[in-house]
Amino acid sequence: MIADKKQQYNLIGPLAKEIGEFIDFKRQSGSLYTSSAFALKAFDRFCNAVENRALTPQQLAEAWVKPGNDKPKYDGGCCVRQLGQYLTAQGHPKAFTVFSAKGNAPKLFSINSGPFASEIKAFVEQKRSAGRKYISEEYCLKAFDKFCSMKENEFLTPQQLADTWCKIVKEKSTANIGMIREFGMYLTMQSSLKSFEVPYVNGVMPKPAFTGYTGLFAPEIVSFLKTKRSSGLKYTNEEFRLKDFDRFCNEQSNLELNPQQLADKFLLTQDDGSCSKRSRNTSVIRAFGIYLTAIGCSNAFSIPDRNYIAGPYAEEISTFIAFKISSGFKYKQAGYRLRTFDAFCASKENELLTPQQLADKWVLKRGDEHPNTRAGRVGSVRVFGKYLTSIGYPKAFVIEEDTAQGGTPKPPYLFSEDDIELFFGACTELKPDEKEPSLHIVLPAAYLFMHCLGVRTCELKILMENVNFQTGEVTIVDSKTGDRVVYMSDELSKVLSKYNSVIEKIFPCHKYLFPASVNRSRDDFSKHFREIWVSYILPSRRGEPRLYDFRHHFLYRNVELCMRSGVAIEDVNVLRPYLMRHMGHKLPESFQYYFHLSPPIRKEITQIKTDLDWMMPDILEVPYE
Repeated sequence: MIADKKQQYNLIGPLAKEIGEFIDFKRQSGSLYTSSAFALKAFDRFCNAVENRALTPQQLAEAWVKPGNDKPKYDGGCCVRQLGQYLTAQGHPKAFTVFSAKGNAPKLFSINSGPFASEIKAFVEQKRSAGRKYISEEYCLKAFDKFCSMKENEFLTPQQLADTWCKIVKEKSTANIGMIREFGMYLTMQSSLKSFEVPYVNGVMPKPAFTGYTGLFAPEIVSFLKTKRSSGLKYTNEEFRLKDFDRFCNEQSNLELNPQQLADKFLLTQDDGSCSKRSRNTSVIRAFGIYLTAIGCSNAFSIPDRNYIAGPYAEEISTFIAFKISSGFKYKQAGYRLRTFDAFCASKENELLTPQQLADKWVLKRGDEHPNTRAGRVGSVRVFGKYLTSIGYPKAFVIEEDTAQGGTPKPPYLFSEDDIELFFGACTELKPDEKEPSLHIVLPAAYLFMHCLGVRTCELKILMENVNFQTGEVTIVDSKTGDRVVYMSDELSKVLSKYNSVIEKIFPCHKYLFPASVNRSRDDFSKHFREIWVSYILPSRRGEPRLYDFRHHFLYRNVELCMRSGVAIEDVNVLRPYLMRHMGHKLPESFQYYFHLSPPIRKEITQIKTDLDWMMPDILEVPYE
């Protein structure tokens, strides 16, 4: 084992074993310890020098930190001082002491030795298994453990130790009391005899640690959360409210309330006068009630929408939305617009109007309303009117096709090959950020995936369980037009496989192919795309591209490739069904918007690659080696 450590770190001196153990100790605590390891290796070579072999460890350390031109300076001897503290704390025979530049003796190096040593280690490991670094927090916990091991505190109970510690650090404002509170909740959850409680600033005691759902709706809540998260939603804040609901159901178990009474009473107790909090609680419990009804649960309940007004078209709108959903459309936003139209028809000032008069009034422009907003509002109702006419409904109405046209969409930016090379070259120059250590790794991979496969920006939320690096198969779920499968080229599969092996070290067992850090949302890909383009690429007369323009680029480059391969322009139509399927289009009209972009730029293309990996940009460096 000693020989292995020497070989692993290339150590040759008399303190080789001790230096190797110390480097391992530091890295196990979550620190990379890269530059410091170089300093200790230099100290090892210094100890092995012929003129220094007869010196004791103490003399070697003093000679090392002594200024001189015969050796490099490494952090003023800080790493060697820590090595001495580590050996002293272990009672090692080769221990030594290196004083600071001011002549002060270093404090005793903290090696887990207090009453909470094993519990802190297990707690920290649990946090790191969830993808958190937990370095500064670990130092805080070790300082608390060291405080508990002091002689004057040896007869105090765990609760007295926590109270004394919090009182001291509150006066100094030098530590995070919340960290000790969280540790106490962890011990309580583990049913440890050393558990304690730390109250909040306002004196409120923390809620008992969550140990699982045990109330009336326990299995249904678990399946409900799985359903939500399988569709790509975090559903974190909503889960907290469901935990409160489960705890409430346990507290009310002796009152023999039925499910509907439990739900109503819970929402009543959660109403503290705050409109936003009442709305959030109600929406979560209502969604859970709808889920219970959908699966035919005997404990189902319903929470009515206070803002919903049933108008003259309520039943027809429900039937129409169900028809659209059965046809493969989500119809969420359009359904909301139809409910709004129904409430509009039920308002007092409109109760005497005929159906056609209601429709004519609905299409009128409202103040400074944007054309696109008006087009969306009117379009949903126009389609609903056509449906009523088709079924012969007596209250049907007609809205003309050209009513409330939206604004002219921004023309897509047509990338040149130089643009693509410059952009991905800029991505390789991204630097790590302390707050977002994975940003420079995730962004190039996500942009490369979108560029090579032409997916929508919102479809970058890809679950790891839906990616197969061996076959290149990627299943995109819950997209705009339903689930579909796309295929990566061999080269793209290899690059993303290397990327995944790197990101796995930062986010162990990550759920998404392109995971987000704590401070970043998955919806920020477009924002960072603009930042990279503005920072690294000179402005163009053709305007500034959007990330979504990669989708345009994918289609028209495939069309140009087909045409340059000798296919007649009229035969390019053969590509349409394949590209429509790949890009997730159900209607030819939707696809036509992209397809017509190709012919005007044929003359701008000077060279097309003919292999399957032609979409891969020629980048000198890939940060996943």
